[in-house]
Amino acid sequence: MPDVKALLQLCRLPNVFTAVSNVAAGYLLTHSDLTDWPAFVLLVGSSALLYTAGMVLNDVFDLAQDTAERPHRPIPSGRIALGTARALVWTLLLGGVALAGAVTAWRQTMTPILVAAALAAMVVLYDGPLKRTPLAPLAMGTCRFLNVLLGMSLGTIGTMNWHPIHWCVAAGIGIYVVGLTWFARTEAQAASNRFGLFAGTLVMLAGVGLLGYFPRLADDALPPLLWPLPNIQLGWVWPAMWILFAFFTIRRALPAIVNPSPRLVQFAVKQAIFAIIIFDAAIIAAVHTPLPYSVAVVALLFPMQILGSYVYST
Repeated sequence: MPDVKALLQLCRLPNVFTAVSNVAAGYLLTHSDLTDWPAFVLLVGSSALLYTAGMVLNDVFDLAQDTAERPHRPIPSGRIALGTARALVWTLLLGGVALAGAVTAWRQTMTPILVAAALAAMVVLYDGPLKRTPLAPLAMGTCRFLNVLLGMSLGTIGTMNWHPIHWCVAAGIGIYVVGLTWFARTEAQAASNRFGLFAGTLVMLAGVGLLGYFPRLADDALPPLLWPLPNIQLGWVWPAMWILFAFFTIRRALPAIVNPSPRLVQFAVKQAIFAIIIFDAAIIAAVHTPLPYSVAVVALLFPMQILGSYVYST
């Protein structure tokens, strides 16, 4: 009988809801509703499998480090065999690409499978050859960038011809995750590097700023769904909301910068991961009225919090 808790820990299951919210934001920026819900569900499933594959592959490659620093984790503790974890990685990667391939075959556009294949390749590159290099945060951010584009992949017909607003949103999420990854790189060490924490915070703020800026890219070439962005014609409300998001980004990071202990750094990382769902919900709220879609995305925080109290997410 497999150790269920060990499996959930290996997969970092609480965090998978952030991948789901990314796809929801991307999809709802390119669609007026969820009428084509079967395709949406397949894209969500593809994203979830690819994200989970990345989490498992991370522990496969980190076995030596985890044995020394975090021996309680599923693989070094022996609760999950290394061979089982490797087999799970390739099953999840192939399953994720296959679900996107089903959308490609069904909707007659190559974009979903191309984006999913690029995402799967980047997951392997990040966890493998790039993990110990300065390029690691950029690689992780690229994974998130591609994940948002996966949600947008049915918004084009084979040409990836997205509007600059779509690129801006995907890049904003990606840049935020670049900063978050940089911030989290030494979370398990006795004392993280303050410069890395400070620099990671600045990059996260750049991502937040780009997400707040995207409506200013509106022009007459916008798709009908986005023009004239009715929900964000609120004067000071939209910029004030993103200024508040920036404030909370600083508020989460500051205690860890002042006292870079593993506990404070890991707490800041966990809260910064939760914030991704809030950002995705705000992006959706900018386009869709009334607000059931954005409320549904915010609701993903509940299973994330519940599972996070049972298994770790960093």
